[in-house]
Amino acid sequence: MSLLSEIIRLVVSMLVAWLITRLPLVVLPRISIRPLELIDHPNDPEINENLILQILRVRRAYWASIPFGLIPLILGILMIIQSPSSVGFGLIIGSSWVILSRLVPFDLDHLSYFPYSMNLVHELNRIRIEKYPCCAIPKQVWSLDAVKCSECGHILLDHARPDLGRKRSDGVLFGALRIMILDGHAFTEPNSDIFSEEE
Repeated sequence: MSLLSEIIRLVVSMLVAWLITRLPLVVLPRISIRPLELIDHPNDPEINENLILQILRVRRAYWASIPFGLIPLILGILMIIQSPSSVGFGLIIGSSWVILSRLVPFDLDHLSYFPYSMNLVHELNRIRIEKYPCCAIPKQVWSLDAVKCSECGHILLDHARPDLGRKRSDGVLFGALRIMILDGHAFTEPNSDIFSEEE
């Protein structure tokens, strides 16, 4: 076989493994048997019990990428054991990439180790329970760049919003592509002045 065809097989098999391991984050939070009442995308969700439960649901889907990633990894190893194969090597690289991204912390900040860290869940739950008296009628929402009061704009938590597993307004295809590329991470930096439609 020519070198070009081997390179094409390698790249295609890497993409297939990468897509397989990203699927849980795109699909699982959006096909729940018991959907939670959350405001539609791209509006800012209120910090309440439903949001906390949804984040825990998305967190499970995020970590489900590891067992999903083992499928192409094992297939790739079996293919390479039987005979040298660019497809097997591509499956190993693609799945290992995603598995490593799950195991290696994204940031040194305790809230940003991973997009859905338990530290973040605990902090959001604390904000939900302990209402901060920033104005007469405080209403905590999670905007793109921070958790803030929608009435007075006081910032309660300087942490950008990751994907929350809601049905996206930018369509199934573009929404799924965006989630896969960002891997659930926030689209903006914390308290960024850049405006975007969402996650």
